Parts: sequence; C-alpha cells; structure tokens
Amino acid sequence: MEIDRRTLIAALAALPFAPLSALAADAEGPRYASSAIFADGSCAVVFADEAGRVFRSARLPARGHCAAVDPAGRWCVTFARRPGTFALGMDRAGQVPDVVFATPAERHFEGHGAFSPDGRLLYAAENAYEEGAAVVGVYDPAAGFRRIGELPAHGVGTHELILAPDGRHLIVANGGILTHPDYPRASLNLDAMEPSLVLVDRETGDLAESLAPPETLRQLSFRHLAVDGSGRTWIGFQWNGDDAAAVPMVAMHAPGGPLTFVDLPDDARSALSHYVGSVAADRGGRRIAVTSPVGGIALVIDTESGRLVDRRTLADGCGVAAADPDGFVLTSGGGAVVVHAAAGETVHQTTVGWDNHLRRL
Repeated sequence: MEIDRRTLIAALAALPFAPLSALAADAEGPRYASSAIFADGSCAVVFADEAGRVFRSARLPARGHCAAVDPAGRWCVTFARRPGTFALGMDRAGQVPDVVFATPAERHFEGHGAFSPDGRLLYAAENAYEEGAAVVGVYDPAAGFRRIGELPAHGVGTHELILAPDGRHLIVANGGILTHPDYPRASLNLDAMEPSLVLVDRETGDLAESLAPPETLRQLSFRHLAVDGSGRTWIGFQWNGDDAAAVPMVAMHAPGGPLTFVDLPDDARSALSHYVGSVAADRGGRRIAVTSPVGGIALVIDTESGRLVDRRTLADGCGVAAADPDGFVLTSGGGAVVVHAAAGETVHQTTVGWDNHLRRL
C-alpha cells in the first residue's frame, strides 16, 4: 500500500489538469483551502476566496481530506484521505514548487495534521496498522517534509489533531476504530472500540491528559476538533452503534476538566444523523459550527452557554471555516459555497465539488 515519492510525483505529472471555472488570480479578502473532486473524477487542492472563486490549484492522485495551515504563513499541506499515504505541501506565496511526500512503510495518513507554532515541524495523524496503534508522524518542512520521527498518539484510530493553545501540546481525537489498508474503509473492532481525547506533549510524546466516554458510549468515535476563544476544545462525534440510539454528538472540554456533552435539542441532534463531519470556531471563538454531510445540516452553538443559536440546511454540506467579520463559510459536494453570518447569508454556486474540509488561509 505504500506509495513512494518517485511514484507520487510521476502520478501527479500524468494526471490531466482538473478543469476549473471562475479563476480569480486577484482574489481579495479571506482565502481558503479545500480538497475538491471534479465532474471527470479528478482530484485537486484548490485555494479560493469567500465566494468560491478559485485562484490556485494543484492536482492530487486521489482524494485529499484536510489541510494543515502553517501559522507562520508559509505552508499549506493537504493529506490523503484515509488510508492514503501521500501528502502535498504548497507554498502559500507560490514562491517555490509544490512538495510531494509520503508515509514510510506500515504507516498511512489519517487525513489531518498540524504545524508547530513556528512552522518548523509538521505533525500528522497516522495509523501504524500492523501494530494496531495510532501515531503522530513528525516532518521537517525545511528538509522537503522529510519524516524525522514519530510520537505515540496514546490510542487507536487517530483522526483529527490540532495544536493546543499553549503551543506545547497536541490535542488528539482518537476515534477508537481499528482499521487496516487491506480493508480500506472497514471498521474492524466496533464491539471493542476505545475512543479518547488526549493531550500529547509534542516534544516528548508524553501523555498529559486523557478522557474517554462512559462505557455506554464506547461506540462514539471522536473525530473532529476546534478550540474556542477561551481555550476550550469542542469535539464532534460519529456514532457506530444502534441506529435508533439517541446519543450526544458534540462535547466540550476545558483544560483539566471533565468531558462535557452538549445538550442539543432533540430535533437538531437527530438531524446530524449520528455523523459530525467537521467542526470550526468563528473568528472571535464565541461560536462553534458543526456540520453533517449525512444529515445535510450545519448547527451553530454559543460557546459560553452551550446553546444552539442557529442552524442551516445544506445538502452534502461538510466544509466549514470562519468568515469575516463573523459567522462561517460552508461548502458542499454539490458546489455550493454559503457565507452564513449574523448580518445575513450569501449563496454562491460553483462547479467545484468541495470535499470534506475547508481551512482558512
């Protein structure tokens, strides 16, 4: 299953360029990165403005999942969708060529990653599949994203990881699901899942904190994360148990505190269809948005009260990121880009099939 660097570069060069519409080389305002799928089945990373106008793109050999954005302003790295082994680093200023890199043998990406505060290291969620363990790959951007080590993720089935506000730790969502690339999208341990939220020291790999759901919610897979303006982590879940079960789909964790489940109204919780596809905070960190492409809905939660304050239906809507000056940008697989804010809503229809996640540049 491993794809080496030479094979990846050859595959990228051989792919036809994905057709793009509404090119906007002079795009202004907030900019975003997303993986995309086009009508001919080709895959790419696209940089776009708030209206969904694409001003830069790069081909991918298969579906991408999520991008990690360097806070120092240099890199945007897109990871392959699980169980892919490729990643693509794009210099955000377009000054140097794109960099393709891959996992080593017996590792694959889980679709997410994060940079250190100074941008000198990239941390990638990975699966050590022969060992049945989650790990965090450590890569050096200055050396062409050479892999220089790995840290334990202290769990199974890591999905999203983000940098903690203290800059020292990684917040890791361990989905608890055992997978193997020989069975690419199969879940191999649903009756014995071990989901958890962990805090890992990114310098030593030591476990600083670990939280698990109660036994009755063992099949609640921890998937997606965002941090609000007060430093609390918000978690979106995917349920792998009884389809008829009424289970919480969102939780919050304050450093040093317990895992607190968000009490959503029954109709809103049910509308998520047991699946949260993405989580994001607004610019001020006062509101959190959670999306469900399965349920075709986005919910907005006030971070102080935990109350549901807004909702928006959007077929196959999954991507979400902060808009200016408030609110969120939502994207869908059907090409819609929705700017949803307190002052009103604007809908743009594009020819881009926006994939799972949207990252603000």
